[in-house]
Amino acid sequence: MSSVTLDMTYKTKHLRIKNSKGLYLATEIDIPGKQGKLPVVFIFHGFTGYKEGADLVDIAHRLAEQGIVAVRFTASGFGDSEGILSDDYRFSNQRKDAESIYSYVSKLPYIDSTKMGVYGHSMGGKLAVLFSYDHADVQALCIASAPVEFSGTSYGDLEEEWKKKGYFEKVSGRDGKTIRVSYEYRIDADSTRHDVLEAARHVVRPHALVIAGKADTEVPWQETEKIYSSLGCSKEFLLIKELPHKYAQYFEILNKVNQRITDFFVTYLR
Repeated sequence: MSSVTLDMTYKTKHLRIKNSKGLYLATEIDIPGKQGKLPVVFIFHGFTGYKEGADLVDIAHRLAEQGIVAVRFTASGFGDSEGILSDDYRFSNQRKDAESIYSYVSKLPYIDSTKMGVYGHSMGGKLAVLFSYDHADVQALCIASAPVEFSGTSYGDLEEEWKKKGYFEKVSGRDGKTIRVSYEYRIDADSTRHDVLEAARHVVRPHALVIAGKADTEVPWQETEKIYSSLGCSKEFLLIKELPHKYAQYFEILNKVNQRITDFFVTYLR
């Protein structure tokens, strides 16, 4: 199932890709208007994020304008992807979803699977490192404001209440509705199965750009620096004084950060 939105320099395909559980994942692929095999970057959203996040869409469009295919999807159980929030929205499932998206996209005729990059923001950054560990063919890895685990974020302050209630309530940035995220997400996300520091030590092939903000009150920059320090590949750490966790509404910061991300992928993939 798909539809197409056209732009002067690229087109956006709206797909629903089936995951390993048979649930359809809402997916958007921005495809440059060029012939031949093209590089690709997979873009992962963070905790209670979604593919329509303004910062992620902006990165995707910048990449497509530079001749790089950009792939975004929303995790199962969330947004307009299939699944039940209380049962299916888990970090483990998002990790499996990423594999389903990769399996589908890598077989597309216009994809050059030898030129693959991954970007993730916040928990999507943690996922991007784990994905790079699972896929030695990743050529370029970029993460921003990524935590090692939940206890190191502002959500760690809600631990007792979250555990006692069994859920955490939050207003969705997508539609303004109050959502409930199960405490099972918290337990699963910090499982040893997702040890991002151990995974980072074995990520030795790609080039990596790690971004953090001193103005981030949700994920302290020191958390992200731990991941940077553990990475076994060639890497760069970019600490931005004025960068908050959510920055899409600040045009100057958005332009600075997302252009740097775009330039990084252009350098190593195109």
